[in-house]
Amino acid sequence: MNLKRLKEQIVITIDNLKNHGIFPKENNHYDYKFELNFYGLTDAVEIFMRNFAKDILSFSNSEGGILILGIKEDKSSGNLEDIGLDIKNFDLLTKIDLNLISQQFNKIAKVGVDLDLQSFQSGTRKFFYLLIEKQNQIIIPINDFPEYKIKKGDIIYRASGKNEIANSTTQDFNRFLQIKANEKNKEFMEIWSKLLPEMFDINPREVLILNPKNNTVYGYNSKDNLLSSSEIDIDQTENGIFNIILNAISAGEIGKISTDEGKPIYKIVGELKSKTPRDFIYFSSLTEKVKQKTNFNFTTNQLKFVFKYLNWINDENLPIENPGETKLNKEFNQFIWIETLDKTHKVVFSENAIEPLALAINEKTNHQAIFGKLLQPKSKKKK
Repeated sequence: MNLKRLKEQIVITIDNLKNHGIFPKENNHYDYKFELNFYGLTDAVEIFMRNFAKDILSFSNSEGGILILGIKEDKSSGNLEDIGLDIKNFDLLTKIDLNLISQQFNKIAKVGVDLDLQSFQSGTRKFFYLLIEKQNQIIIPINDFPEYKIKKGDIIYRASGKNEIANSTTQDFNRFLQIKANEKNKEFMEIWSKLLPEMFDINPREVLILNPKNNTVYGYNSKDNLLSSSEIDIDQTENGIFNIILNAISAGEIGKISTDEGKPIYKIVGELKSKTPRDFIYFSSLTEKVKQKTNFNFTTNQLKFVFKYLNWINDENLPIENPGETKLNKEFNQFIWIETLDKTHKVVFSENAIEPLALAINEKTNHQAIFGKLLQPKSKKKK
């Protein structure tokens, strides 16, 4: 669920709680917490992350969800009681800056999360709710974060009303795949519907999958009868084996990397940068095209804040000329990348970048998270 649908749902939930004293049991969409564990700390962001990082990953990798804070659960009976938050818990939650939380998730998985944290009241009792939007891509930690009870590579998701690890065993992973298939996620189904028939034709036990981003190879482990991974060094230079194989595939020279029977010697999952020029537009053109599609006034600097919000860049102070390569997230190079023009490196954009930027700006509820304030709407022209 996106934030818009979650907000519609929480309005109904709060009304039922206030007027009828009823609210849903814990399930794949709802979770409750009575109070925070402060862990002897004073930093609000760190306390928040230790309490909710794993839950946020779990709901983001599932259908999204709602966490209501101030609800006490009787573990033996499962009964819920709307007691409310004490002043210490309430005050800490009011200090939370969701921009800082999103930055923490960039450290965990190099991807942001979409959240909304708001207070509400029922009688004299005070509560908070946390809305967690479903992400289109699966969020996977890039390192261990023991303080958040998160391990590198774990796929955490929501099932049977609790947090589960999808890739701890083959059985768990099969369950996760079935859930994703049942979601009828278009992107997920398209990828796997094309990949799996080829793998089964070859024999999945003979297939190795390389992940050049993490220097990891995946393959069948006959000892434990499951898919497992190992760390390897992948030479990613232009003349390295990885690019030689990808170039051969791109050029249609399959004979160079297959057996006499036509079976691939290597099965590569990766991306080869195109050496042919790509169509692009400059930053000034992009700004004008986005302005034509938006209902609010914004500056060129504020547009860079939207790049940061969408995780296209790591620094909103990005210079358009001669930027550092590390300031752009390469996974979004279908929207933004660096071109060498007359010995000058420039940030350029595809036409496809216009629509997501306009959508983010037109969603008024995004403004505080992106710009720290509400944008002024465009004045309506008189007829």
